Amino acid sequence: MIAFGVSRTNRAAIRQAEEDATAPESAPEPAPVEALLKVDTMELEVGYGLVSLVDKHHGGDLLDRISAVRRQLAAELGLVMPPVRIRDNVQLDAEAYRVKIRGNTIASGSIRVGRLLAMDPGIASGAIDGEPTREPAFGLDAWWIDPNLGPRAETMNYTVVEPSNVLATHLTELVKRHADELLTRDEVGNLIEGLKQRAPRLVEEAIPAIVKPTDLQRILQSLLRERVPVRDLETILETMTEWAPRTNDPDVLVEYVRNALKRTICAQYAQSDDSGRPRLVCVALDPTFEDKINACIDRGPGGTTVNMTARVADAYAGAILQQLERVASLGSPPVVVASPQVRAVVWQLLSTRLPGVAVLGYNEVDNAVEVETVALVQAPEEAPTGTNARAGAA
Repeated sequence: MIAFGVSRTNRAAIRQAEEDATAPESAPEPAPVEALLKVDTMELEVGYGLVSLVDKHHGGDLLDRISAVRRQLAAELGLVMPPVRIRDNVQLDAEAYRVKIRGNTIASGSIRVGRLLAMDPGIASGAIDGEPTREPAFGLDAWWIDPNLGPRAETMNYTVVEPSNVLATHLTELVKRHADELLTRDEVGNLIEGLKQRAPRLVEEAIPAIVKPTDLQRILQSLLRERVPVRDLETILETMTEWAPRTNDPDVLVEYVRNALKRTICAQYAQSDDSGRPRLVCVALDPTFEDKINACIDRGPGGTTVNMTARVADAYAGAILQQLERVASLGSPPVVVASPQVRAVVWQLLSTRLPGVAVLGYNEVDNAVEVETVALVQAPEEAPTGTNARAGAA
């Protein structure tokens, strides 16, 4: 379901609206005060120059692309993307757009209607004539080019896409990054009702006697935060039902759930080698390095906290990121493998500095996957293990 609220707006119409506003007899009825209290879960604001991308009567296909995005995210993550309220905003530049979650801007950008975006995936041969820019979703070098140059750009190994596709891709990536925020209590209730149709006895025994819906929501949010699909809700709930009576620490409980989902997790990052066998290219942490990280972790009855100075956090993250460049040079996604005791903290260290990084526990690597460790990260010597300031591991 796409909530469509775009109006055709131009300067003449704005002037006319201002004139009409001065005439009391033609003033429209004010909206109910209650309407001002409503906050849309997701909102896309567009400048007047982008309205044509939304208007089907003018060939706009953005609504269809957003519908496709919703299906894609449901298949990939198991998350139903909320309706997107689309509205024009005359305060934005003509070709600018802004994405909001619950009234707060999370991203913005601009696109050129009537042009194509040529992106260099790292293998482009030669320069292309166009307006230089950055692809908004992944930050790739890109150029807005004349549509006539599209075929030539493709022969030069550029990736060429239409403006509406650029916006839809950016929206897809934003939903993935903020999926944990979008998983509301109501949506968890819908997931439970769906599971009840497939596994009624499991739901009857587990919820709420063993697993409260709020606890399930917290675990699902933790998984989505690291881009772990939650489609296999049956396995997730079965694992929680088994381990919830033994621990009330959600950080520990989510590690048990991740272990149960190891095939799903590995499949996201493993690539087939020449023989067709899945291979996971990664870096690992030296045991001494892990000991230093573990010394900063405080596990108490209320959960896990991390005491680490900002300087130590920067040094630790920098050492790992430097070695991850070797993984990137092989064309593989950034993956770190660590012991379960420090896995979550290592992800916290890296995620704000390298969005999309994956940190897997050794017990999360499926037996069918061959692991290729390209580097063993040593603890930086210049970083002490001091814990006199709390940095939340980030």
